[in-house]
Amino acid sequence: MSKFLDLTGLAALVENIDNELATKVDKESGKSLSTNDFTNEYKTKLEGIGEGANKTTVDNSLSPSSTNPVQNKIIKAELDKKLNISQKGSAGGVAELGADGKVPAAQLPSYVDDVIEGYFSGGKFYKESAHTTEIKSESDKIYVDISSKKIYRWSGSAYAEISSSLALGTTSSTAGRGDWTKTAYDHSKTEHAPTTAATQSAMGLMSAADKTKLDNITAITTAEVDALFE
Repeated sequence: MSKFLDLTGLAALVENIDNELATKVDKESGKSLSTNDFTNEYKTKLEGIGEGANKTTVDNSLSPSSTNPVQNKIIKAELDKKLNISQKGSAGGVAELGADGKVPAAQLPSYVDDVIEGYFSGGKFYKESAHTTEIKSESDKIYVDISSKKIYRWSGSAYAEISSSLALGTTSSTAGRGDWTKTAYDHSKTEHAPTTAATQSAMGLMSAADKTKLDNITAITTAEVDALFE
């Protein structure tokens, strides 16, 4: 059965429509509605962003060709200049410094602290002065001859002297021992030669016998000289 609105019903319908329209916003030109609701939380977040702020994206890895606004290619170029920590104290890397500011002995070449003393003879080094037990020849080691104090390195085929060529000895090509030199000097300072006149009972600048012989010589007289020519 058909129905119609009387004036009372029509007034009620208009009132309901006005109430619903009061909950809506007016559509503005150039703007469209979306399914995303703009809340007070979003508004607060926007108000906390400073004027002129930009969105920054950081790459998840360093790259030499990145065009990222933070210029990570520059950061990578600087990091490439730094020493890799794995090279510290490793073969082919760099030596470390100990607590005393010096390179630990374990990272030094062996010849720096490997000094072997022995007796050099006939192109070989021996442990004893009697030249009984030969010392093994090794590269990167220093050998000191106890007798001459000369220093050698093993070249791979022979011992090469690396010290001064001056050696101790008693020949024209060697230097005298210090104790010998001191003995000679001390002797030169003592009174080892007579400094007084000789007498017939004591030596002086000549022996007593020579002094007696000299005293027994008498001068020839004039008469004796004339007698020689008669």
